[in-house]
Amino acid sequence: MSQVLITGASKGLGLEFVTQYLARGDHVIATARDLENASKLHALNKKYLDKLKLFSLDVSKDQSRKEFFLSVSKKCKAIDIFINNAGIRSGGDKDSYTLGEMYSEDIEQVFRVNSIAPVLLSELFIDLIEKGKNPRIINITSGLASLSKKTFVFRYSYCASKTALNMFSKLMALELKEKNIIVIPLHPGHVRTDLGGIGAPLSPQESIQGMIKVIDSLSMDDTGRYLDWQRNELPW
Repeated sequence: MSQVLITGASKGLGLEFVTQYLARGDHVIATARDLENASKLHALNKKYLDKLKLFSLDVSKDQSRKEFFLSVSKKCKAIDIFINNAGIRSGGDKDSYTLGEMYSEDIEQVFRVNSIAPVLLSELFIDLIEKGKNPRIINITSGLASLSKKTFVFRYSYCASKTALNMFSKLMALELKEKNIIVIPLHPGHVRTDLGGIGAPLSPQESIQGMIKVIDSLSMDDTGRYLDWQRNELPW
């Protein structure tokens, strides 16, 4: 049985992570930016009252992160699996797909949520993570972050933010190796979510089932690797 923390858990991949970890008997800390309206999380909370703790968190805001950490640290002594799942595809009313469509507010907000927040949030929790059993920090990235595989233009802000997250993950892996904390960027595949679209080949259930198997199999030999939901290693 593990203690798992999952950000961005009100829908999509995050919600499915919560569902599958609870179903196998783990304890879960789940966050949502709009917790009041996270109806599916609240339904799970009624079913798994003793195993699921819900918290409000806007990962992009310093004060929200600090308040979340203080709340969790009062109730939790160690975290085994820390999953930075919260992410956005755009930071405004429109997407920055190509040159001529770029605007700073979009770029700044996407990087705050997708790249910067996972590092700063992990930093707050390092002591609790270090006390965990085979501790792992999992940063949910994307295959779109790969520089080597980039052959088409698509969402400048989103792609670049995930590439930055990959670099942050590599740096964290190098620094935290001495603490025996595993860090990897993990690609969920192309999944049928709000971000992936209805035409994506993978269901959330398939993706999360695969990612949990990967997470369970990780050792210190894997720290810093860029893996996908089937444990394939991706080119940076």
